[in-house]
Amino acid sequence: MTRGNTKVSLPYGSKVVDIEVPTSNLLAVAGPKEVSPQADVATQVRQALRAPIAADPFSASLKRGDHLLLLVDDITRPTPAHKILPALLEELEVERKRVNVTILIALGTHRKMTQEEIEMKVGPEIARSYPVLNHEWDNEGALVDLGTTPNGTPIKVNRLIQEADMCLGIGNIVPHNLAGWAGGGKIVQPGICGKETTSCTHLLAARCPTTNLGKLQNPVRAEIEEVARKTKLKGVVNTILDRHGTVVHVVAGKSQAAHRRGVELARPIWEVPVPRLGDIVVVSSHPADIDFWQANKGLYAAERVVKRGGDIILLTPCPEGLSSQPEHVSTIEALAGIPSRSLYRETQRQGLDDYAALCVTDMAARSIELAWVTVVSDGLTEDEVAVLGLDRADSVEEALERALKRQGEEASIVVLTHGGETLPVVGEG
Repeated sequence: MTRGNTKVSLPYGSKVVDIEVPTSNLLAVAGPKEVSPQADVATQVRQALRAPIAADPFSASLKRGDHLLLLVDDITRPTPAHKILPALLEELEVERKRVNVTILIALGTHRKMTQEEIEMKVGPEIARSYPVLNHEWDNEGALVDLGTTPNGTPIKVNRLIQEADMCLGIGNIVPHNLAGWAGGGKIVQPGICGKETTSCTHLLAARCPTTNLGKLQNPVRAEIEEVARKTKLKGVVNTILDRHGTVVHVVAGKSQAAHRRGVELARPIWEVPVPRLGDIVVVSSHPADIDFWQANKGLYAAERVVKRGGDIILLTPCPEGLSSQPEHVSTIEALAGIPSRSLYRETQRQGLDDYAALCVTDMAARSIELAWVTVVSDGLTEDEVAVLGLDRADSVEEALERALKRQGEEASIVVLTHGGETLPVVGEG
């Protein structure tokens, strides 16, 4: 380590990248708090299921021969479903009751998971024992129309949820850039909805004047819960993880009530104080780093703690580029370089309806209107970074050198270690 520098370790996909930051400039290294799990995962799942929040135990409603649908989030989320499912199935007595179980991967509008990824997510034994299906968000035949919300959002969901005798959602609770906090009814919307439904909630997010990150009450969360209420979602099992992906809490029960309790438990871990706005913010997008579609969450975190006219340096691997979905990439490219205030009008002018991609483009546009943004990534090409209107550097140190020239030798530096899921707060929170 060079004298006068502080070494900071940042997660980068499955690896760790060590960066050097001038010690005299380092204002804060902010990341989720270290906590200890209360018990092993299986025990926590059983305890949560035996005392569900605002609900009777689910096992009491599950009868012999019933069809149980389990919604599980996809590979872009860290929820350890392979550790949760065995205890869940045992507690529900599915074998004794000869319950028919189907697992549906709640993809939202993400790409389908491969068989290898499915086995990693739910565990090889579960994958062999029960049907595990990818949600078909782009197949009208796989959806059922449930009308509209009071706000006018069309409700089209995977028909399996309405055909099941019981449906439970399995997810994780962390700060979320659009919904305020992940978890709860989000396993339904966008998890198992059609494109039209998901586009409407994303359009709500894109038209919000500020980010919803960490806001429990917001229009997007309200719409998500309205959609979920129209379905046969019986309840949820949600985890709260630490920075290492270890389960420290499990909540179960009625979707909204369990979610609110989960946020109470998650907030002390994932809401992190920063003394004041930084001139420069270095942020790892981890664990949201499979593509820029996910990695842009790091920008939402960074914009909360960077001064106007400052610098943001986004460290992210993005092995699948801008997005694994060609349609999303096409929309991002079509909207490239347009000011954030004009993006919605431009989607209307061009006849575009991919409002989820609009959200991603809007975040990039807003970021460069707030600060200088430089991306350090092995997965994003020069052209992909240029399309977003962002700068590129080969290393964080190179990006820092440029930023210090712009901001001055005394510029303060904030480092966010887990920007994809962290809620940084200026001051004491």
